[in-house]
Amino acid sequence: MAAEEPATRKEEPGEWLRVADSSALSEKDRLHLQVKGRYISILRHGQVLHCLDSICYHTGGPLALGDIEDVNGERCIRCPWHDYSVRLVDGAKPYQSMKFDPVTRKLSPDGWKYTQNTQRTHEVMSRAGDSPEGGIWVRLSSGGKFESDQFAYNASAAKNVTSGDKSFAPDGKSPASGYKRSGEVLAEIRSGKASPPPMRAPPSEALGLVPHEWRPVRILSKKRMTKSMWLFRFALPEGQSLGWNEVERHVRLRLPGSSLERAYTPVSPLGRLGSFELAIKVYEEGALSSKVVKMAPGQLLEMCGPYGDWTICWTSRTLTRAETETLSFQRLVFVVAGSGITPCIQVLQDWVAQGHRASSICIDILYANRTEDEIAFRTELEELVKRFTTCSLLLAVSHPVRMADWSGPGRHAGRLDEAVLAAQAWRVEETLVMVCGPDSFNSTMRAHLQHLELQHVCL
Repeated sequence: MAAEEPATRKEEPGEWLRVADSSALSEKDRLHLQVKGRYISILRHGQVLHCLDSICYHTGGPLALGDIEDVNGERCIRCPWHDYSVRLVDGAKPYQSMKFDPVTRKLSPDGWKYTQNTQRTHEVMSRAGDSPEGGIWVRLSSGGKFESDQFAYNASAAKNVTSGDKSFAPDGKSPASGYKRSGEVLAEIRSGKASPPPMRAPPSEALGLVPHEWRPVRILSKKRMTKSMWLFRFALPEGQSLGWNEVERHVRLRLPGSSLERAYTPVSPLGRLGSFELAIKVYEEGALSSKVVKMAPGQLLEMCGPYGDWTICWTSRTLTRAETETLSFQRLVFVVAGSGITPCIQVLQDWVAQGHRASSICIDILYANRTEDEIAFRTELEELVKRFTTCSLLLAVSHPVRMADWSGPGRHAGRLDEAVLAAQAWRVEETLVMVCGPDSFNSTMRAHLQHLELQHVCL
């Protein structure tokens, strides 16, 4: 309940939580989130933001999907299931009071009145920018007891909100999908024939990531980088970073409760507070990525980590594998294809963060894609080369869309092959090549590098 600044409440204030980037409401007027296990919705009406429990206090309907309308001059939202309205500013239900006239012995209207402690509302504000200090912030209400509290953590009821399903008819009749009328359900509960729906314990978003334990991680934002690559930003506990001191490391990701998982490498600076980013390549028939790309800011995925065998030490200029194998280098070379660029980005982020300790180390990047439109992080890589004279970049495109434009320094029209690698004239005794891409690409590059007698590893 706020416009651009937080309102004051009577109860002890809780902590302000960053729940989304400012851009999350740039193309829509509603945002459905799970914050500390509670399902809430942020609604923008004009220039004013409102925040309230997503699920209707009445019978668990998708209140947050309802129409916004004026009731007696007050801005209200009407539940699509049973037409119950609540006031956006404080969650009170408007109703027309009646009084008994002793002269006429009839009931007569007594004006509009409002219930108390009906639908719980929360404080919300927007800060300019998408930095850790900017974005959309929420402070959950906790004082008193509200009728909507009974459904606030109910995942089953929340599915109607997140899926946009308004199908339950306002008159309470059961559609063919098997719903029962709310009166039938309540009667069964009172008679003991049925139990109230179980309330799930809220997941702990206040914890960071650890290996071998799946934890909920909330999507803050997403944006398209290329035709098939998306950049997702995820929330971390306030004031916390990933807290990793080693590179290269990755996380495992899955849909909540699913057994299908995939590995992804964080591409944001490891010291960033409050959030981190994953670049996810989306496959049209992908069992996981095709579902993840359809998710919206505010929804939860599950992750664990970090994982990874190889660790770079810039001071000793070594790459160590689980303390069993150590390779030395003066020049670090990345030969990567497609989404294989992500481990390279993580290493480069750390290389830049180390400053003078790593500045004298030469880094070469050979990055292969099918077309120039599929090159992820192109702007960032080209800016890096301009900034550091010890860094070079070769973009190889096998099927350029604009062949006439794909020539000159730093560009290669065709596949990466042994001739391209040999032309780099790396000194064998000081060069370490790190390869990452599809299995077929890795196998081909490994054969070329063995023939050139260059030490190399596949990430």
